[in-house]
Amino acid sequence: MPRKKETKKKLVCPKCGSTDIEVLKTWQLVSPFPDRKGRITITVMGVVQCRRCGYKWRTVISKIKVGGSEVELEGAGGKKKLVEEEEPRRVKEIVLDLEDILEEEE
Repeated sequence: MPRKKETKKKLVCPKCGSTDIEVLKTWQLVSPFPDRKGRITITVMGVVQCRRCGYKWRTVISKIKVGGSEVELEGAGGKKKLVEEEEPRRVKEIVLDLEDILEEEE
């Protein structure tokens, strides 16, 4: 499958089309359920204002998917994946002999 080209999302005023946008206030929304990969999505919302025409609106500033073995950032700069390399866990083998356990109880 061909990879999709990453497009940079810039905040654009819906009234006048200007990209001169000021972020006035931000807050976070955390998704209550993980996605298929076990990651939780944290959405950063904001109130923004156009500096040219003064129009205010609420929009998504960025999204962060955290959990599993990778972190994915999505926002005004496009999508970025940050992969944390983890060492594979060592399997601990515990061997118990039933006769030894019975001897200790006596």
